Amino acid sequence: MPGISKLKGTLEMSRDRGRISGAKRRVTETRDRMTEKKPKRGKSWEHLAWKSHKYNERIKVKSGTYLRSFCPHCGKELTQNNMVLFDAVKQSGETGKVELSAYLNTHERKTSKIIPVGEVLKDLLCPHCHKSLIVPGRHCGIGDAHVASFLVSVSEAKVPFLICLRAGCPWHEISPDDEQQIMLEDSHEW
Repeated sequence: MPGISKLKGTLEMSRDRGRISGAKRRVTETRDRMTEKKPKRGKSWEHLAWKSHKYNERIKVKSGTYLRSFCPHCGKELTQNNMVLFDAVKQSGETGKVELSAYLNTHERKTSKIIPVGEVLKDLLCPHCHKSLIVPGRHCGIGDAHVASFLVSVSEAKVPFLICLRAGCPWHEISPDDEQQIMLEDSHEW
């Protein structure tokens, strides 16, 4: 029966054309999806941590950046409930607890003893190992009070952070090299 074999041949050709046209259709759909304009993504997380600068978008750590804090002696974390915890020794020898905000340039503080604004602490200690955090020979950039140092980190790199021991003094310091290290070593995009 020659008519049946001709019909089978026509059906097979039709099936092949269907496969080819299906494959072409899938290629076309994939190409269209790849070339379609995607909506712009929102700002990345970096705008929350880095301050813009005219030469480099990531030259300064932004005010309000959360800094994890660590003891330079024992390495234990000093940050708890968004506050940096210390043991303080007043000039009279009286001891108490001091809590400072863990956010850069947020000068919130809490104390267990009354420390009047302007009073200089005799010592600032790690609450874990009780070693002094005072930096011998260093003084506040505003006045003559001694300074204390502990380590801060945005994620992994830890760098020294200096604060004044005069209650209420806003002075603090991270060296420009250390600030750069925090930004470069902690960013997975560099």
